[in-house]
Amino acid sequence: MRQFSLPVSLLALIALSAALSWPSFAQEAVNPFASVKQDMNQEIRIAADRTTADFENETATYSGNVVVRQGQMVMRSDAIVIFAPEGKITRIEAQGNVVLTSPNGSAESEKAIYEVVPRLVTLTGGVVLTERNNVMRGSKLEVRLATGEAKLIAAPGPDGKPGRVQGLFAPAEGQGN
Repeated sequence: MRQFSLPVSLLALIALSAALSWPSFAQEAVNPFASVKQDMNQEIRIAADRTTADFENETATYSGNVVVRQGQMVMRSDAIVIFAPEGKITRIEAQGNVVLTSPNGSAESEKAIYEVVPRLVTLTGGVVLTERNNVMRGSKLEVRLATGEAKLIAAPGPDGKPGRVQGLFAPAEGQGN
């Protein structure tokens, strides 16, 4: 698998470089979730049409128009399962039409896992990462909320060769004149 990893402080530089030298930096990521790290100590709020609790396994399943909020980060999906040993949420697994948003952008996929303690969100299945007019595509996105680091990975192609991530970076306003 082909992958990349970026510290938050380099994201603006890479986005600018990508806009200026397309396509050489087209596989570098933008990270609209870099700004939500201060929200990670806030409560997690969940709303849905239905819920079922499994007290023995310390899980709960929410389905139908699910919305999970923590600070400015919002996750929407068809269904989620939360894992809450001793009443403390440690993991959230989202399935179906997952959209993760922050004030700076969004990511869409078929599945997502939010590991609460290490503050790691992993999205899989047709990932589309958007920040303003910049768009990245891959098969897996890992976002380390504590550090703001994002890693977009492409699945191997049908021939077994390494896949490629794709990116489209719009020039900044006034740059095209």
